Amino acid sequence: MRLRRLAPGLRRALAGPCAVPRGERLLVAVSGGADSVALLLGLHGLARELGISVHAAHLNHGLRGAEADGDQAFVEALCVGLGVPLIAARWDCRARMKRRRLAGQAGLRTLRREFLVAAARRVGASRIATAHTADDQLETLLLRLARGTGLAGLGGMSARSGAWIKPLLAATRSDVEADLRANAHPWREDRSNQDLAYARSRVRHEVIPALARVVDRDAAARARSGLARRAAATALELRAAQRLLARKGARILARVARIQSGEIALDSRSLATYPFAIQRTVLRLLWQRPGHAGQHLTQRHLNALQSLLATSRGGSRVDLPDGWQAVRDRGHIVIRRTADSLRPAGLRPVPGSGHWARGPVRGRWLTGATARDRLRSRVEGDEFFAGEAIAGGLQLRPARPDEWFMPFGERHPRRLGDFLSKQPVSRAFRARPMVLADARGILWVVGVRRSARAPLIETTRRALWVHAETP
Repeated sequence: MRLRRLAPGLRRALAGPCAVPRGERLLVAVSGGADSVALLLGLHGLARELGISVHAAHLNHGLRGAEADGDQAFVEALCVGLGVPLIAARWDCRARMKRRRLAGQAGLRTLRREFLVAAARRVGASRIATAHTADDQLETLLLRLARGTGLAGLGGMSARSGAWIKPLLAATRSDVEADLRANAHPWREDRSNQDLAYARSRVRHEVIPALARVVDRDAAARARSGLARRAAATALELRAAQRLLARKGARILARVARIQSGEIALDSRSLATYPFAIQRTVLRLLWQRPGHAGQHLTQRHLNALQSLLATSRGGSRVDLPDGWQAVRDRGHIVIRRTADSLRPAGLRPVPGSGHWARGPVRGRWLTGATARDRLRSRVEGDEFFAGEAIAGGLQLRPARPDEWFMPFGERHPRRLGDFLSKQPVSRAFRARPMVLADARGILWVVGVRRSARAPLIETTRRALWVHAETP
């Protein structure tokens, strides 16, 4: 099958940001819609040339009755015809979301991602490909603009994020459908995509057609494709600009900030001399330093922090997510957790029954003095954490490759998947890493590297000792 419009872009993506190492397995998310069908066909056609094997996954959400069952049957027949192994499942997503207090499209997306991650682990796939196109990128940019966003948000979706790749991100939906029609290949239409109760559907069916008519009243369909292509190109350029700013911001952050005793002190007078975009970038990077990846700063938080840069009034303060607070103090902005968020009553030791791939994980609370003594003669598999810097309950759990943490000994936070790709660990561990985490995120990638968070210091009064069996 020849995908004349899509094949060149797919090759470029798979030679660049969406590259899959030769000999690896790739999992393709296939809903049965035009985009995912074209993606599966294109990747299947390139698999031998690229030296990869392709698997497919399909989740029936159990929400659209016979129509969803028809989608599943269509995908199963498609994969049989291509000889592509398929993992398919039918979930009662309504019940699952109710149990977990999830809701709407965001809740379904969470379940879908969990299904795909589990499927990738099952087949040993190192990458998961989804069929997002330039049209999806345009919708994302418009939604973010409407809700308020900065440079990072205007960069849209990335072609690669950890193990997730989007090889069709430069292609338009009209390209996809034209190639499928040229090959007389069918696809399924999901009627829920027409439901204007969802914000993305309203943007897709009302906002973008109106913009296309503004561009070219007589050829709105052609204008729509042009809008999508320009949005994808602009997002790519903005992401490149964001990377340059991030590199410069990281160098500045190293000069103007210091982390000590669980708090961050920022030289506000020095930072105030830099342009607005640099200030915003440094503040975002600063927030990531203690490992806040799960709690992003909003535009309101960033605006308030910048107001602290401009004021000379000592004691001015800004409340930040997760119990943190920024306070103006003699030419510095000091960011620390509030006393209430550090109360040790919420801390729970790791159960002795915890396990990871190589055996049991044990943990218990020690005095700070005892922990410091043990640290001097630490045995392999031991780690120690300052109790005062641990927030909430502790968990020993599998981690996602798109989670962030600050590796000990490094100066910038890393995505877990990117970090593990450079470590001497097995493919199985990279696919399902175990971590020790608190309410703020990862403390320790078990058996690999601890976080820079919660180090033992001379004033540590209570410490957590954790030991993981190693071969």
